[in-house]
Amino acid sequence: MSTNNDNKKEFIIAAAIRRFAHYGFSKTTMNEIAEDVKITKANLYYYYPDKTTLVHDVILSVTDDFRKQEQELIKKSKSSVINLLLDLLDLKSAFIERHYMLHMNENMEWIKGAPLQTLMRQIHEKEVIEVAKLFQKGVDNKELAIEDVHKTSEMYVYLMKSIGLVGILCDVFTGIPTQCNVGDVLQKQKDATMLIYNGLKFNTVSN
Repeated sequence: MSTNNDNKKEFIIAAAIRRFAHYGFSKTTMNEIAEDVKITKANLYYYYPDKTTLVHDVILSVTDDFRKQEQELIKKSKSSVINLLLDLLDLKSAFIERHYMLHMNENMEWIKGAPLQTLMRQIHEKEVIEVAKLFQKGVDNKELAIEDVHKTSEMYVYLMKSIGLVGILCDVFTGIPTQCNVGDVLQKQKDATMLIYNGLKFNTVSN
C-alpha cells in the first residue's frame, strides 16, 4: 500500500512541479493540480492535506534532483577546486533557469511557514557541507589556505545566495519572471568566487 501511495505522490509532485514552474506557488490552486492528475480534490487532499505540505515535497524533490546532478559532476571532475566551483555555478544557474518560478517563489513572503523554514535551513546546511568538502579538498591539495573550513564555507554559501537574491529581487516583488537576470547573476557569482579564491589561494612563498 505504501508503494502505491509513494507512486501516486510522485505523480502528484511531478504535476505540481510543471504547474508551479509556469504559474508559481501562490497562483496555483490545489483544484488545478487535482485536474492535472485527473483525481478529485478530495483524493488529492488525502495525499496532501494542504498546499504547504505539497510545496514542501516539491522543493525537496527539485532539490534532490539538483543534488544528484551536483554529485555526479563532482564525482566525474578532475578539475582544480576553483574550476569545479565555477562548473557547479554553471550547473546551478542552468537548473535555476529551468525552475525559475520555483526559485522566485522560494523567496516569497507566504512561504515562511515553520515546516518550510525548517526545510530551507536543512537545504542550506547541506549546501554548506558540500562546499566544505570542496574547500577541505583544496586545503589537502595545498590549493587553498583556510583556517576554519566550515566558517569559510558558510560565508561562501551566504554570499552566493545574497548575490542570487539581489539579482531576482525585482522579480520577487512583482511576481513577473525575467530570466535574463540569471546570466548576470551567474557572472557576478563567478567574479565573487574568483575574488574569494584569490584571497584563499595557497601561497608557497608565505607557507
